Amino acid sequence: MKNKITYLLGITITGFGDGIQQIALMWYIFHLTGEAASIGLMIAIYYLPSMILTPFLSVYVDHRDSKNIVVVTDGLRFLFVFVMAGLIFFHVESAVLFYVLQFILAICYTIYKPASQSFIKEAFADKDIPFVISKSSSLSEAAGLAGMAVSGMFLVKLSISTSFFINSLTFLVAAILYFFIKRVRPKQRKTAKVRYIPELIAGWNFINYQAGMKFLLFLSILNSISIQMTTTLMLPLANQFHGGSGLYSSFEMAFSIGGIAAGLIVTFFLKKLKQKVIVVTMVGMMISAFLLYLNDFRIVAVICIFILGLFTMSHLTIVQTLIQLNTTKEYIGRVIGLRTILASFVKISSALLTGTLISHIGIQNILLAFVVLILMSFLTWGNMKRVQVPV
Repeated sequence: MKNKITYLLGITITGFGDGIQQIALMWYIFHLTGEAASIGLMIAIYYLPSMILTPFLSVYVDHRDSKNIVVVTDGLRFLFVFVMAGLIFFHVESAVLFYVLQFILAICYTIYKPASQSFIKEAFADKDIPFVISKSSSLSEAAGLAGMAVSGMFLVKLSISTSFFINSLTFLVAAILYFFIKRVRPKQRKTAKVRYIPELIAGWNFINYQAGMKFLLFLSILNSISIQMTTTLMLPLANQFHGGSGLYSSFEMAFSIGGIAAGLIVTFFLKKLKQKVIVVTMVGMMISAFLLYLNDFRIVAVICIFILGLFTMSHLTIVQTLIQLNTTKEYIGRVIGLRTILASFVKISSALLTGTLISHIGIQNILLAFVVLILMSFLTWGNMKRVQVPV
């Protein structure tokens, strides 16, 4: 129980800091450059390392102490965000410096992501993993929402450098908390030199031959499409309803609250329905998107987006949980690494494709195309029977 509380507290604290930084960083870089393109560049910089470095860093994680990596990367993120705060405080106005620091932070996150999943595998028994993943997802979402909410107040009442400083402290606190977590089943680390290419091939062979693993990765692609499509559509959808920033904020809040609710209930349904819960979440995603396609009312649109957030984030949590439970400690870094690469590629391509298609075929037809995609994915349902649900 102590491990659970400590880990979830760390996740909540960093989620709050991330919410603050998400608003503060975009606000600062936009006002520094005066160009909207700078925001897109900042986002692209953050995704770039995961697409390039993840294969090698995930192999490294599988052969090194995951707890130490998590603690050190959070410590480094504290340091670099603290430097950002210092640059702003001393009025060192250089967009290039912030792009470089964002790239370094992205590298830290790229190695942190597989290491944190490996750490979960070592710190908790299989029976506790569904609870830990679902609650960490819910708490992180709620904390991020709270962070974004107070970030605007910080910008007005305090200063932007204070926002960055607060976020830096959240990483430091999380690193300290994770340091005191005791692992219940630490993996055996190899001291020999890591041979990256053979280890990558071994990781792919594990994915290829582990029952149901490729199907779980396919499901994670569907989930990434749903998340990025919804995120990209919210602003033009709000404009279509002539709702402006207020309605757009309501859409964002509705999707996030749906994600919070998902973390609270998904473990119960995974235990009760086993593999069938995947069908339930996919049907929920499909129906909510179809209702959004048919809808002409603002309040109904908000409700539909809440439902889409609920089922999309439930789907995400279930897939993450099943990947954890069906992967051994020795390969978890590489499996999560491949999933991260797929998710990054799909998110970037989905955002670009959705943004392009909005002007050509319209929002409603994009939603309809997503419904058709989900319907077609049911043709692969036979593969789900191969996935083990040991909860």
